[in-house]
Amino acid sequence: MTASRIRLVFRLTWLTMMWLTLILLSARYAMFSQFSNPAALADYGQDVQRMWFIGVRYDLRIAGMALAPLLLSGLLLAYWQKSWQLWRRCAPFFIGLVSLITAAAAIGNFYYYQTYHQHFNVFAFGLFEDDTQAVLANVHQDYPVIAACLVALLLAIIPALLAYFQLRSTKIMRPWSWPVLVVYTFIGISLVFILARGSVGTFPLRRSNAQVSELTVLNQLTPNAIMALNWAWKDKTSDVDFVAANSHEGAQLLKTLNFGSLEAQTPSNDYLSQHRPHVVLALMESLGTNMLAFDDPQQNDLLGRLRPHFNEDFLFKRFLSQDNGTAPSLAALFFNSPVQSLSHSSAQNIDIDTPFDIYKKSGYRNIFISPGNMMWRNLANYLPLQGVDQVFDQNALLALYPEAAQYMTDWGLPDEYAYRLAETLLAESDQPLFISILSVTNHPPYVTPETYQPGPIAASAQYKKHAEDGAIEQHNILTTFQYATDALGGFISHIKDSELGERTVIAATGDHQMRRIKAFYPQEQVLDRAVPFYLYVPKPILEHTAWTFDNQRVGSHKDIMPTLYHYSLSEKNYLTLGGRNMLAPTDDANRAFGYNVLLWIDEHGAYVLNDSPVFYPWQTDQPLHLNPEKGQPVTPAQAAKLAAYPKLWRWHINQQIKGNVP
Repeated sequence: MTASRIRLVFRLTWLTMMWLTLILLSARYAMFSQFSNPAALADYGQDVQRMWFIGVRYDLRIAGMALAPLLLSGLLLAYWQKSWQLWRRCAPFFIGLVSLITAAAAIGNFYYYQTYHQHFNVFAFGLFEDDTQAVLANVHQDYPVIAACLVALLLAIIPALLAYFQLRSTKIMRPWSWPVLVVYTFIGISLVFILARGSVGTFPLRRSNAQVSELTVLNQLTPNAIMALNWAWKDKTSDVDFVAANSHEGAQLLKTLNFGSLEAQTPSNDYLSQHRPHVVLALMESLGTNMLAFDDPQQNDLLGRLRPHFNEDFLFKRFLSQDNGTAPSLAALFFNSPVQSLSHSSAQNIDIDTPFDIYKKSGYRNIFISPGNMMWRNLANYLPLQGVDQVFDQNALLALYPEAAQYMTDWGLPDEYAYRLAETLLAESDQPLFISILSVTNHPPYVTPETYQPGPIAASAQYKKHAEDGAIEQHNILTTFQYATDALGGFISHIKDSELGERTVIAATGDHQMRRIKAFYPQEQVLDRAVPFYLYVPKPILEHTAWTFDNQRVGSHKDIMPTLYHYSLSEKNYLTLGGRNMLAPTDDANRAFGYNVLLWIDEHGAYVLNDSPVFYPWQTDQPLHLNPEKGQPVTPAQAAKLAAYPKLWRWHINQQIKGNVP
């Protein structure tokens, strides 16, 4: 009897899973038929296939997650008569409820897309934030609510009735032997787990997988309604409440920090006015100084073709990333925001002041390139709103370089394809370009293309002392780091060796420190948060601008854009949240500091930003190490500055999103 019940539980699970998948698949087909243009899809046959393939995986994942409780509870309760009778009565109601939610979400997503040209996102929760009664009235007026509800109920009642009649039957199935039943149960549970995960790889099926094409409509139709609602809810719960900025508070923060204003201007420069250079800024995945500390040209080459450029051009080592993750550092650098979720928050449709705006107003074309998937953090939609003219991500690169597909990892394509495209765009453009590149290769699982021939790599005793234990071989980690720097170095070499070399400014920095590297605090606290800031300025520009290079100057991400502005733009106003020109003949003493959310550095040493900040001076013999024996409390005036600076960033983004109040 128990064996028959177990088989019945599985049969009910498989049939219901097929039903839920069919609902979601049918909804996608209806949206595809209604909202896509066959003429526009003519050249995107492979993308359409990816949409259906990934879409079905999303559907099966939702079905697997929804029915896992039904399956597991049924298997557990099948052994006892009373518990089985309880499960048998409850199961049809559970199946009906799950089917109702799935059908209602699918129908709602159809009309949401029809209205907003997007699948469910964070704004779907506006019903609870705006005038709820008015919203409901509009919904009732604009959409066939009654018909939609009836369809959803019908789609819920059908599987519930089928389940009821199946469970009501007293027919006993042909018995199986217990070994066969055990194997079948194990395989069945494993299959449901795999479907609920959506993948057998390192990562489950994720949000970034929904980016299957350059065509927005295909990306929007790939996830189902439940998946989109799940993402929207996560965005909602991680959202930030923006409030109007108080003008008096802003003035007080500027006074505390000794900043005259948030606005600055580049000097008038006739040469730059007549010879606007291309500008390339690479934000490199995990290009941390903590890893570069183990660089040895002969034994452990971590720079590859980047080495001569680090030696020849400007390189600042006392330099910090703004934050300690890719998303927050990117938000700070390109959106002047301390809110990493800005691009997928309730403010995702608001155009704010960004570096892209400054270059666009100066006649530049803004390009963003990444070999990763830019549905990550909704950047594919957010960047164009902020002034980016064209976004090239892994889908665009795959279309241009189909041979790259064999090297794709969970995070995207090899970095070299991003640089190859950037080089092509620079060579072919008659208009000055501002190209931003976000690299991805230097990231777990640390895989390099088979075509890459690495230089010497060896894990030294000092490296092993700092390396975290893990399943990934240290050789792979070191090789991937070398590949990433080598690819950047190759790109710089190609530019310098061409006629573009005299009219292209190139900058590069890390988004955060290298992961899996231990740091011994407090002496290595700066090293643990440091990233290099590399800068190449063509000789003709240097001959026509004032500059001074001091490799001991401290700085952070806040200083990158002001520096680039000074060597590419003439007499242009720009926003400076404490940033300054790192090559200025006379450094700005009030802005001569580097900031990370955990650390503040200046010419004297570092301030660890705890609840009670502590100051450590630099060690005299190691420029990035602190003297652990001379820690001391900070002065009240300095403590006020340390507290005021992050508040200024928050004040500014509030002003951008919500405006000012007196």
